[in-house]
Amino acid sequence: MAEILYALNNSYQSYFSSFKETSLDNHDKDKPIEYLCYDETQKVINFDKIIEDKYPDPYTRPQAFDALYINNTNIYLIEFKNQRKPSNSEVTGKLTDGKKELDKILGLINVQKEDYKFIYCVVHKNCNPHFNRYKCGVSKDVPRFALAKYKESGFIDDIYTEDVNFFTKQFKKKTLKDLMC
Repeated sequence: MAEILYALNNSYQSYFSSFKETSLDNHDKDKPIEYLCYDETQKVINFDKIIEDKYPDPYTRPQAFDALYINNTNIYLIEFKNQRKPSNSEVTGKLTDGKKELDKILGLINVQKEDYKFIYCVVHKNCNPHFNRYKCGVSKDVPRFALAKYKESGFIDDIYTEDVNFFTKQFKKKTLKDLMC
C-alpha cells in the first residue's frame, strides 16, 4: 500500500480530494447541486479530474469513474450515480476506459498492479422502499449494469453495485473507518 500511495502522492498530489467532492452531481444545470456522500474525512483521488486534465477536449476524453480509494492492497474504483436509470453503456464505459487509463498511470509511476486488487463500486442513491430499486434503474439481479463479464474475464477483481447505505456500511466493515454519507 505504501508504494502506491507514495507514488500517487508524488505525481498526483493536487488530485487528492474527498468523497463529498467526488460525489458531486452538477451535470443537470436545471437541478440544484447535489452530493451523494458528504464525507470529508477520508482521502480519495479525484480520478475524473485527472482524466479531464489529461484530455482537455471533451470529444476525445475517455470515460472515467469518479474516485479512487486505496485501502491496503485494495484499490476501489468508485462511480457515484445520482440519477434515475443510469445506462449500462455509461457505467461499463466508465469501468473499461477508466481502468485502462489507471493501468497506464500505474505503469508510468512504476506501481506493480499485480500486487493490488481492483474493486469497481457503483454507488447509487437510496431507493425507498428498498424493494422498489428497479424504479431507480437498479435491478435485483447480481450482474447489474452488465458488469459481471468484466469480473469473469479478470479485467476487474470484484464489483459492487449498491446504494449509499450499503456502501457506507461495507466501507466501515472493510476499512474499519466511519464514512458519513
